[in-house]
Amino acid sequence: MQPTKCDLIIKGSYILTQDEDRKLIKGGAVAISGSDISAVGISTEIESGWIADEVVDCGKSVIMPGLINSHTHVPMTLMRGVADDLPLLDWLHNYMFPIESGLTKDLVELGARIGCAEMIAGGTTAFIDGYMYEDMVGKAVDEAGMKAVLGEGFFKFPSPFFKTAQDAWDEIENLNAQFSENARIKTAITPHAVFTTDPDQLAESMEIAERMDLLWQIHAAESVPETELTLNTFGKRPVEILKEYGLLRERTRLHHCVDVTDEEIGWIMESGAMVAHNPQSNLKLGSGICPLTKLLEAGIHCGLGTDGAASNNNLDMFDEMRTAAMLQKGFLQNPEAMPAQTVLDMATVNGARFLGFEDTGALNTGMKADIIVINMDKMHLKPVYNPLSHAIYSAGGQDVCLTVCDGKVLYQNGKFSTLDVETISREAEKAVEWALRRLEKR
Repeated sequence: MQPTKCDLIIKGSYILTQDEDRKLIKGGAVAISGSDISAVGISTEIESGWIADEVVDCGKSVIMPGLINSHTHVPMTLMRGVADDLPLLDWLHNYMFPIESGLTKDLVELGARIGCAEMIAGGTTAFIDGYMYEDMVGKAVDEAGMKAVLGEGFFKFPSPFFKTAQDAWDEIENLNAQFSENARIKTAITPHAVFTTDPDQLAESMEIAERMDLLWQIHAAESVPETELTLNTFGKRPVEILKEYGLLRERTRLHHCVDVTDEEIGWIMESGAMVAHNPQSNLKLGSGICPLTKLLEAGIHCGLGTDGAASNNNLDMFDEMRTAAMLQKGFLQNPEAMPAQTVLDMATVNGARFLGFEDTGALNTGMKADIIVINMDKMHLKPVYNPLSHAIYSAGGQDVCLTVCDGKVLYQNGKFSTLDVETISREAEKAVEWALRRLEKR
């Protein structure tokens, strides 16, 4: 029987398929045709059944699905390290907002390019974003070859970006139309938070999400001070307001949920809304620890996110996975509290569902070829007893040697195929003066 033609075969020591059975393949390979996975299996079987234009033998390695970042603000790479060791509201109102009020489209595009390069090199192939000038983020994502859900953020009006609510709604419509034919890019309705908008605006924006059939995402219950501010402003807690106004729905994506009660967890579960867990950002801002185990035990679908690089301070999903696993163990004084498999699920198959991409997050025939490879030929990854353990507890983004999205190689052994990182690096240095000038004008 003649082998079937395909475009690319990737070979490695192990494959973490993340399929329904969470199957581990030793000495495995993946055959790719166009943007899709044609076959996954033992190397000898793949090579006898398929003939490829190119074969990439990654040697001692782990092949796995591309990681999915369920909450970030990619252009905030521009503010990485500009304001550290501050509580959320001080950090937000006295540093981030003054800098962001001077953003231009060119700066947002630069920040997005920095973030895309960082994520691609670190094994992230898809993310959900929330920021301003998201058309420029989409431009960067499209050229980089990644996948994303873009959310044009809005606050109480007027703002530096929108004078009226209608201006914001018009921009959301334009953004969605711009990427409606792009299979790798979706859009979402993105109010910033309950305390930075108002309930009537939130309700109106949900009506738009329903009409356009888009995800609706919001920061929710990120810290105790945020809850207190919301109580002082509206007389109710953040999640309580969302429930009262009918904003907890299946299309709802809640970011953080650190300060939530058992009753509120029940409301979220009953609604079908999903939650993005962002442990490193929550820790760095002193916001607290999300009761992740309670959310999962309640049956709430959870993704994993880095938040922006201004509050993390990186976009490394491997780093985030390790923190997510260890934080719950230490907080609950229970080493079984957050197993490695649960965390990897949040960063792959669950993340795909969080973003609304049904054809990624696992290595299966017919799925999109969103694949990364960890180079295991490093001292901190030897010896190998359990590849899953190494992926969560030992590896970092710097160990990724291959990143493929929709069947296209975006990064291999330190080289980018879609981004001019030398130019991006030069432009990034120029952003420092701009940010510091903005802070001087406070």
